[in-house]
Amino acid sequence: MSTTKRNSVDTRILKTRILKFLQNSFDDFYEHTIAADKQGILTWISESYWRFLGLNESPVGKHITDIIPNSYLPQVIASGKPVLLDVLYIRNQWVLVSAVPLLNEKKQIEGAFAFVATDSPTTAKPLLAKYNRLQSEIRNSQHYQNERSSRYQLSQIAGQSEALRHVKHQIRQAARFDISVLLTGETGTGKELFAHALHNLSDRADKPFVSINVAAIPDTLIEAEFFGVAPGAFTGAKKEGRAGKIEIAQDGTLFLDEIGDMPLTVQSKILRVLQEKEFEKIGSNAVQQTNVRIVAATSRDLLTMVSNGEFRADLYYRLSAMPIHLPSLRERIEDIELLCERIIDECCERLGVTTKELTDDAIQLLRSHSWPGNVRELYNVLERACIMNEQATQISSNSFRDIFTSTLIRNEELTHSPTSSSTGAHPNTSQAIEVDSELTLKEQMRIAERRVIVQALNTCQGNRTLTAKKLGISRAALYQKLETHAIADG
Repeated sequence: MSTTKRNSVDTRILKTRILKFLQNSFDDFYEHTIAADKQGILTWISESYWRFLGLNESPVGKHITDIIPNSYLPQVIASGKPVLLDVLYIRNQWVLVSAVPLLNEKKQIEGAFAFVATDSPTTAKPLLAKYNRLQSEIRNSQHYQNERSSRYQLSQIAGQSEALRHVKHQIRQAARFDISVLLTGETGTGKELFAHALHNLSDRADKPFVSINVAAIPDTLIEAEFFGVAPGAFTGAKKEGRAGKIEIAQDGTLFLDEIGDMPLTVQSKILRVLQEKEFEKIGSNAVQQTNVRIVAATSRDLLTMVSNGEFRADLYYRLSAMPIHLPSLRERIEDIELLCERIIDECCERLGVTTKELTDDAIQLLRSHSWPGNVRELYNVLERACIMNEQATQISSNSFRDIFTSTLIRNEELTHSPTSSSTGAHPNTSQAIEVDSELTLKEQMRIAERRVIVQALNTCQGNRTLTAKKLGISRAALYQKLETHAIADG
């Protein structure tokens, strides 16, 4: 045999041995496998992995982020770049992951494949055990608790309705691209929660998430809150100055809740932030650069406000690069049971009361309610039910009838079609309110206050600035009262 041929045989033998060694090492190191197509739909998952994930059956056919919200597969599919030996937080522990793109003969991406190692293999255990220990120490430290980070993930938003699934898909898509997002929907639909989830799914997840409720800030302070104050800018200003929310959120996400309440003078300056990526502190001529991503939310009709000259058209179109409308609870009634389970479990744990479940008649009653305050109102009602039934293991419909009566939203009076007025408040809310002579003075005053606020909102067509002036209170005070009374004003 010639030297060349012998070298060729030796090379093939060596390659075979190496591949065999790598295969054995691979099998020893990784326990679980998972694959998805180019749309992120699961096409394969090992039985060991879906059992590790706590599932009762294979999730093949579902979107990967429905099962693992922070999965690397969508990132790998989008970029075509592998992720090798990185960590991922799943089921309260860190696991070791490698994910690679799957290419066809034309080098086009057809999907991705991932391999997962938990802390059970001898090879991975020391590394993962150390990583989990360090992360636990960080999470428990005061520094971590003070960090501005997003608190919610998409998987924490309960529900399986088509309306919710559509919104989740839009959130995933928006998270992939560095664009502004406008979340719209009635008060109480979870706009801030979805903003947190969007941030968590984006490339900015490890950067700050800063939230501002525009409606709750007095007009005289709003510019300082956004842009900050230069040292010695005015009498009484701190010598060292003060950073604004835009500066604090640098490279991260700035969430502007109730953007419809932003004064026109500030709107022009926010537009500059979006267009030029720059701003100036109050009392300073120095231009500062920013790479912040803005996610805005509103319960008002911004297009109508644009037509009325109350909101800048150029800012509206800049903010709504990706508009996402959040459905009301009335539009996803089939999610009521899942929402109730999660909320009751959370309330019982937080309040330290007996674990509870709803009776069938209670679920039916809750499904028939119009929910003008949406999920926020549902949370409030369930929390009160848990307190009123502290020792019980079940909550019946009678408990909720009492709550609806005392909160002035009687289910029997709201069983007609839940159409919304131009303000988003229930059209017959004021007529449905009746004062019960058995109520205390404080409760009757609460009833009267709610009626007056609803009537003022209707008169002012949902404009909160005008409503506050009509009532003789500040806009921030009005917003607090809307929250207190669970009034869906937009």
